[in-house]
Amino acid sequence: MFSLSSGDCRHVIVFDLEWNQSSYNPNHRMPHEIIEIGACRVDREYRIVDTFSALIRPRLYKKLDKHIKKVTGMTEAELENGGTFSDVFADFAAWCGEDTQLITWGRDDFPVLRRNAAFYQTPMPFEPPMDAQLVFGGACLGSCHQQMNLHAALEHQNILIEVPAHRAVYDAQCTAAMLRSIDEAVAQLDEQKRRQMDATIAREKRIASSMLRSQPTRYGYQTDLLADEQLMNIPCPKCGRRTAFDTPWFDSGREKYLAIASCPSHGFAYGQMHFKRGSNGLLIMHQRVYSACEEEVQDVRERYRLYLITPPRKRHHRLNMEEAVRKNESGKSETKNQEE
Repeated sequence: MFSLSSGDCRHVIVFDLEWNQSSYNPNHRMPHEIIEIGACRVDREYRIVDTFSALIRPRLYKKLDKHIKKVTGMTEAELENGGTFSDVFADFAAWCGEDTQLITWGRDDFPVLRRNAAFYQTPMPFEPPMDAQLVFGGACLGSCHQQMNLHAALEHQNILIEVPAHRAVYDAQCTAAMLRSIDEAVAQLDEQKRRQMDATIAREKRIASSMLRSQPTRYGYQTDLLADEQLMNIPCPKCGRRTAFDTPWFDSGREKYLAIASCPSHGFAYGQMHFKRGSNGLLIMHQRVYSACEEEVQDVRERYRLYLITPPRKRHHRLNMEEAVRKNESGKSETKNQEE
C-alpha cells in the first residue's frame, strides 16, 4: 500500500529550503538563491531520528529581501558564516545517504534545488521528491489540486507541534509531523481515487524534473522572438540534446505557449513558455520542458489543430512559431530585393 514513509528506499528524508532573490536585478540563470537547507530523517514509524540544518553564504543576492528577512528572522551577518552551496549540498547528500526518498511540502523546492546545483555545476544525486502537500490535498481535502499551506494543514489535522516557523529544519519537522495523518487518510481512499492520485503524482514528478530556462532577449516583440529558431529550440529534458518539433510553439491562450518536441533517444518532451517584459522594455523568455506522456502529446496536438482551423481574424492576435518564421523570412526577402 502507498505510504509516504515506507517503500523500497532505505532512507526517508523530509527537507525544506529557504532562498533569497532580487526583484530589481535578478540573475535569470538562478532567480532564487538557496540560503538554508533543513531536513529530518524519518523512520517507518514516522519518528524523527536525525536532523540536518546548514546556512549557505550567498554569492548573488547578498542583501536579504525584506520579506525573507521578516519571515525567517535571518540577517546578512548570520549568512556570512554559512558555507558555500557546493560544500553544504555535498554535506546534505552525504547525510541523506544512497537510496533516498525525498519528501517536500509543495512543488517548488526541488526545481530550485536543481537550478542551484546546475548553476554551481554540482552533481544532482536525487530523484524528484514526493510532494506531501499534493497527497494531503487528494487524501484530506478531496482533490490533489487543492492546496493548503503547511501550518494551516497542521491545524486542519489537529496536530500541535511547537517549533519556530519558517526556518528550513523546523518546516521539515512540521511536514514530518503530517506524514502519519496523511497516510491514514490515503488508506481510506477508494480504488478510483487512488488511481487518480497515482496519475497526478507521476505527472508532478515529471514536472519536478523539468528543464527550466529563463533568458533575457534582444526583442521587444513576441513575433520577432518566436522567429528566432535558436531561442525557440527545445532541449531534451533528459539528455539536453536538441529535439525536433512535433507541434511548434503556439499561443494556447493568454500568451501561454505550448509545444511538443521529440528526442530520438528519450521520446516526447512537453514545452511551456511565456514572456515577461524587463525594465529595459525587452522581453524575457521563461521556458519549462519535461517528459511528456501520450495523453499530453495528444492534447497539445488537438489544441494546435483547433488553433490552425481558427480564422486568423478570430485568434485575437495569438501567434505561432511557424507563422513568425515565415513572416521573418518574407521580411528578409523584401529587404534584400529593395537593396538589389
